[in-house]
Amino acid sequence: MPSDLQTSVVLISSRDPGINRFGTGFVIRQTPDATILVTCAHVIDDVGGPGNVDVEGQAGEVVALGAADELDMAVVRIPAQPGKPALELHSSGQTGSDIRTAGYQLFANRYLLRPLNGKLGEMVTLAVRGRADRVAAWDLLIEGDYKLQPGYSGSPVVDRSGGRVLAVVSHRQGQGDRGLAISIEGLPTLWPEVSAEQLTINNEQPPTLQPSHPPVNQAGKQGATMPRSIKLFFSYAHEDEELRDELAKHLRILERQGIISAWYDRDITAGMEWANAIDDNLNTADIILLLVSPDFIASDYCYDQEMKRAMERHEAGEAIVIPVILRKTNWTSAPFSKLQALPKNAKPVKSWTDQDEAFTFISEQIQKVAQMLANRPAPSPAPAVPPVSAGSTVVSAVSGPAAPAATASYNTGAIRRLLTAAYDDFGFDILCTDNFPEVSAQFSRGMSLAEKIQRLIVYCQQHLAFPRLLDLVKQERPAMYEQFRDQLFHSI
Repeated sequence: MPSDLQTSVVLISSRDPGINRFGTGFVIRQTPDATILVTCAHVIDDVGGPGNVDVEGQAGEVVALGAADELDMAVVRIPAQPGKPALELHSSGQTGSDIRTAGYQLFANRYLLRPLNGKLGEMVTLAVRGRADRVAAWDLLIEGDYKLQPGYSGSPVVDRSGGRVLAVVSHRQGQGDRGLAISIEGLPTLWPEVSAEQLTINNEQPPTLQPSHPPVNQAGKQGATMPRSIKLFFSYAHEDEELRDELAKHLRILERQGIISAWYDRDITAGMEWANAIDDNLNTADIILLLVSPDFIASDYCYDQEMKRAMERHEAGEAIVIPVILRKTNWTSAPFSKLQALPKNAKPVKSWTDQDEAFTFISEQIQKVAQMLANRPAPSPAPAVPPVSAGSTVVSAVSGPAAPAATASYNTGAIRRLLTAAYDDFGFDILCTDNFPEVSAQFSRGMSLAEKIQRLIVYCQQHLAFPRLLDLVKQERPAMYEQFRDQLFHSI
């Protein structure tokens, strides 16, 4: 085993003498004051939670924690350990690549660090609750006489040709000859302090995950063009002009590629009446960004004029409104609070250690929405709804969590109400684009959320897809699902 892997992999156990479970972690960063480790979220659970983490005699502070059944990663800080070098990270990997890992197993009452060799198997994608994007993961194929043991959870998966960490061992399967490893690309989702540069070595690009259906657009690739450019409008307080300009820089690549055309009040030329110019562009924009801050909330014009009109167009299905939280302020009771806000987890841009990372995330999400809007066909008649009994449809049992009995009657009225309460227009578009592309392909400009929901319900009736739909809603909007759960089925 290379000496850096030997010294950079650590044992994680419990500070509670009554808990014997353990796992593995590895060093990703050294600072003068601290050593930063990555392990699995379920390892933290196994040792008794964040307050019980022991890293080779040092108390571990959990600074970021995912979930065992989702993004199974955790970040732990311990006092500086200069003798444990940080491993390089790389957010790429290919099926069939030779890999090496090292983890702890219990052998004759001793913790033994044992290396294993293998290959990356098939790439899969991991859904993260409440997020539209996915994280890559791989099946692990372990070779040789020794196999994965429970203590290998949190071990680094290292590319043998480059010596860099590609993924984190999450689970083993069978007798340990197979397992699942989550790509290190998921780490910034959990812990924004890790930079994109730290995950991309020698300017190599992270892998592009192949979707399960053909992408609706490949804008930005050589030879590809957008069907049309999406008009974007900035609604902001002038006190936030500096932050608005920084966001505009990150969106400039989308303008160069013809994906968007952005407008804000600085584009008013001499001789134009500013109020009319703002109204004209606000009323024709496809995407309206609300740059939220204390000054935005305090501005009578931004809040009472621009935001009110933006929400009217959003509710009518004429535009998509996206709140962008720039600075900390109380916006939870604002009319736009029901909408999906950016950046990640609605954390204000000014609160990010690396604001460029926040703006990059915003730009990527806006690109997704713009491409989705640009590829919508012109409005077309809704397909005929198959005859069903009032408010319900009967389907035979299929695999999935939805049906409570062997045969179930799905209350489509309750499902419609659930979807209306759980998703705004933006969130529902992402749900369908990622999971029901045949349905999202039917969406057109100006189509209301109610019409889109009806298209999805018709599709689920025709394809017996209610179990899959309800499973997705249960994962993405668990609280809302629970509110409607008892209304969704009728035993027959």
